[in-house]
Amino acid sequence: MSKTVICLATSEAQAETIVRRLNDSGIPTSDVSVLFPDKTASRDFAHEHNSKAPEGTAIGASAGGVTGGVLGLLAGIGALAIPGVGPFIAAGPIMAALSGAAVGAAIGGIGGALIGMGIPEYEAKQYEAKIKEGNILISAHAADGDVVDRMKDVMKQAGAEDITSTGEVGVSDDERMSGGNRQAGLGGSGVIDQNSEASYWRDNFKSRPYAANATSFDNYGPAYGYGVSSYARYPGRSFDDVEADLSRDWDGARGTSDLRWDQARHATRDAWERIRNR
Repeated sequence: MSKTVICLATSEAQAETIVRRLNDSGIPTSDVSVLFPDKTASRDFAHEHNSKAPEGTAIGASAGGVTGGVLGLLAGIGALAIPGVGPFIAAGPIMAALSGAAVGAAIGGIGGALIGMGIPEYEAKQYEAKIKEGNILISAHAADGDVVDRMKDVMKQAGAEDITSTGEVGVSDDERMSGGNRQAGLGGSGVIDQNSEASYWRDNFKSRPYAANATSFDNYGPAYGYGVSSYARYPGRSFDDVEADLSRDWDGARGTSDLRWDQARHATRDAWERIRNR
C-alpha cells in the first residue's frame, strides 16, 4: 500500500536540498510535492514555461511557477490563490489535491488536501498553521516500507522538521533504541496506530467524567488525536512539562472541535497517558 512521507523545511534552500537528495536516492520528481506561501506579489521568480494549475477549479488556481533549480523541475508547478488563506506556490501531486473539488467544502484548503492524502485532521491542521507561518511542506510517495524509511532518513539528515508518514505518528531515533519502545509506551514497531487509538476512544469516551454529557464524539476526537500526536512529538517529556506548548498550539490543531483548551486538555491528557502507561 502506497504511503506519503511529509516534512517541513524552514527555507527554500533547505527544501531544494531535501528534494535533490530524495531524487538522488531514487525518488522520482514526479512523486514529490512542495507547498509554500508565495511571498512575492509580483512572482518575479516565475518561469513562463512552467505548467499552470488547472483553471476554473474550486480554489481558483492561477498562473505562475517557481524559481529555476530543483524545485523548478517538479511536476505541475504553479501559483494558487486559496480563498481565505492566500497565495501559494505548489508542485507535484498536491497541486491536483488542492485544485480539485475533492478537497472538500467542509474543511477545504491546505488542511483538506492533506486529509485527502491520508493525514489525520488534527495533524493536517497543525501542518496548515506552520505552512501559513512560512514553512515549506514537502511530501513524497512511497510504495513500500523500505522506501519510507529511506525518505525519512534523507529528510532527517537535511534537518527537516515534523517528519511523518500517512497512517502513523513518528517517534525519534532515541525511542527506537533498545528498550526505548517500552519506555515510550509503544509497540515493537515503534509506531502508534492512530486508527486503533481513535477507535478505542470513540468506544470509551463517554465513560470519562469530562465527557459524560457529550452527545457526540466529534468535539473530543481532535483532542484525543492531539494527545496521540503530541506524545510522539515530545519524547521523554511529561504532559505537565509541555502543557503550556499544547495549550498554545491547540487552536491550530482543533479542527472542527469547538472545545476550549481547558475543556480539551482532559481528553488530550487521557490519550497521552494511555500511551505512556503501556
